[in-house]
Amino acid sequence: MKLRLFIIVFLISTFALTEIPKAVFISDTYKQGVYNISEPKEFLATAKLAGTPPSTMLIIDSNGNQKFFKRFDSPNEVINLGYIKNGDLLIIVGKGEISVSRS
Repeated sequence: MKLRLFIIVFLISTFALTEIPKAVFISDTYKQGVYNISEPKEFLATAKLAGTPPSTMLIIDSNGNQKFFKRFDSPNEVINLGYIKNGDLLIIVGKGEISVSRS
């Protein structure tokens, strides 16, 4: 009887008190690929080429509209990306790496 009560309380507390983890945007250097942004609040970001040029970056919003397109040719150029929201796709194409950081 005590074991049954313990299992019931344990299962209820396990399901009620657990939280589903979500990916948080980190200021980092990104290689070629597609990155889905799952940040609850929108934030202002900047980008800079961190590898060998050229590389291209696109940002597509959650409705499928292109918000940003830039071909990075010079390594020290800092570009304002504007506000990035939840559900935006960050696409990087090319051999170089692009450093994206919050502003």
